[in-house]
Amino acid sequence: MAYYVSKSGADTNPGTEGAPFLTLARAQREARLHPGSEVRVLPGEYRESLRLQPEDGGTRWIGDRDAVLTGGLSIPASALSPVSSEIAERLTPEAAAHTLCADLTAFGLGPEDWGPVCVIGGFHTANRYDDAPLGTNLEVFSGDRRMTLARYPNEGYLKLDAVMDVGEVNEFPPQNYWRCNNGIRNPRGGCYILDPATNERIKGWRKPETAWAFGYFMWDWADSSTPVTFYTPNRAMYPRYVSNYGARAGALYYLYNVLEELDSPGEYWLYRERGILYVWPLSDGDNISLSLSKKPLIRGTADNVTVEGFTLTAARADGVRLKGSGITLRNILVKNVADHGIVLTGSDNLVDGCEITRTGRGGVYLTGGDRNTLTPGNSRVENCFIHDYSEVYQTYQCGVSLQGVGNVCAHCEICGSPHIAVVYGGNDHLIEYNDIHDVVLHSSDAGAIYAGFDWCGHGTVIRYNLLRRIGANGFRPDGIYWDDGQSGQTAYGNVIVGVPKNGFLAGGGFENTIRHNLIVGDGENPIQYDDRNRDGFVNGGWAKQAVNTPDAPHWQKLRATPYLSEPWRRKYPSLGRLKTDFSDPDDPDFPINPTGAEVTDNVIIHPEGKLGRIADSVYRYGKVENNRIFRTPEEAGFDPETLRFTRLPENFPEIPVERIGRRKP
Repeated sequence: MAYYVSKSGADTNPGTEGAPFLTLARAQREARLHPGSEVRVLPGEYRESLRLQPEDGGTRWIGDRDAVLTGGLSIPASALSPVSSEIAERLTPEAAAHTLCADLTAFGLGPEDWGPVCVIGGFHTANRYDDAPLGTNLEVFSGDRRMTLARYPNEGYLKLDAVMDVGEVNEFPPQNYWRCNNGIRNPRGGCYILDPATNERIKGWRKPETAWAFGYFMWDWADSSTPVTFYTPNRAMYPRYVSNYGARAGALYYLYNVLEELDSPGEYWLYRERGILYVWPLSDGDNISLSLSKKPLIRGTADNVTVEGFTLTAARADGVRLKGSGITLRNILVKNVADHGIVLTGSDNLVDGCEITRTGRGGVYLTGGDRNTLTPGNSRVENCFIHDYSEVYQTYQCGVSLQGVGNVCAHCEICGSPHIAVVYGGNDHLIEYNDIHDVVLHSSDAGAIYAGFDWCGHGTVIRYNLLRRIGANGFRPDGIYWDDGQSGQTAYGNVIVGVPKNGFLAGGGFENTIRHNLIVGDGENPIQYDDRNRDGFVNGGWAKQAVNTPDAPHWQKLRATPYLSEPWRRKYPSLGRLKTDFSDPDDPDFPINPTGAEVTDNVIIHPEGKLGRIADSVYRYGKVENNRIFRTPEEAGFDPETLRFTRLPENFPEIPVERIGRRKP
């Protein structure tokens, strides 16, 4: 059976092509009576969400790309008015001339719809405070582009002049853990010192008590936000919420939610007590839309469901959040959602040919498979275009996340992010033929492809990916990054071009294989393979607290993993040989050692002729050999334009670069 939905339909109709339904809900009720039905949604904007349940199993939902599911409200440009003289005098003359306003109560909205300013940032500490505004912020869009809550500066960041008091932190200085603070409620936030120019600017704000700060107060991989108060006689800024890792002079941050800083196109401010929205549209005549729905536009639990062709937009949640098996999402555009584009949990699921952009967080998150039995999830994200994501949360929001066992990311193009492209955890994933570029634009301690801290995370293969233009504006990240002991990884056939720090960074794990990769550029190290676990255990190096006692995190995680069970012993025999005897740290099977490491047969083109930085213990416990190193592309017979060799180096297999990236239509 096929049913139709149209903006010109009626729910009293029979749902035929000539007499379609008006709503998705009506079509869903009818389709449930006829399992295996198809619902075709015709062009138009539908202020509906689709909640799938087990009884929807087997249904196909087919939407025209102009069939838009929205969780938002559009305010036409004609409904916007000039600002009052009271507001205008708080703005610059130019801003007052361009800023418009709308009374949200006139559209039937109330405080419960717009809510408070909520905390953002992946490493905020607001959950440790009573009555903190946790949740997802109202979002405002001008001409389909996310607007910015009025901030200073408009672009870039300020720098803390000094730090007088880091507050009641969990870690400060690095690797010095204040476990005594773990259980504190409402910890002291601390005191930071502003630069003189910023301090003077704050003096001109009528109500500085509305201000928040967002920044990287210690590390460039840890973003957080907090309300702040000021004491301008001493240039002091007091964060309400403590920065978990402390703070440092020179840390990057900006200030926001200040009316006087509504001074450029694309900014807005909401007078929350009165429900008046002030906007400087990106372009004259732009409609203004608000995200209101706090639920995913497609959500629920069902098996063997297909959803194709829709545009999903303006939700203060994920675009799609589904659980089940045999789910197919194809040719869907997700944009302007506050959280992730697509979140799928289950097995044998497929995300194919989708575009995800302008999300507040990440792109596609796949979880599936059983790690206890190593049963694969067999879910795939492929041929997707994931770009310009992580616009609100700035760190650890990835284009694709693979979690569980045996899932695949293939033939995707991932670009335009301040942080990571692909994150994975678990076992036996496959990451192949992806074109990854213009990512990790705002971090020097991150990788375009990243996993970490799992001695038992064996089996993932990373092959035939192109990494290019990683990092920007002085930030120097890594290409493929196996952090803090990640072990059992294999990477071959990857092309890594122009990565500014390490093409590969293997952080002390064992049985990691880096073979037959091509690394081109003048980065710090084409390959770094350190022995941080061993150095921490044997020499008291910086990573010691991860490994130096039986209760240290690595040993706890090892005990929590069924690595001695029959499925694990059969799949990964080396894990069954691991020793936990602290009396013999030189034993090859003691997991602090990089046993079985392999750095072989790679081709490196580097102006200094560098292989990189390889720890002595990697040579002792592993194999580093047959790497071909050239100083120029000409010497290597390599064409940087086509990414091909005019003559292949000896024993180096040709990389199928023509297959990398999205498949051609």
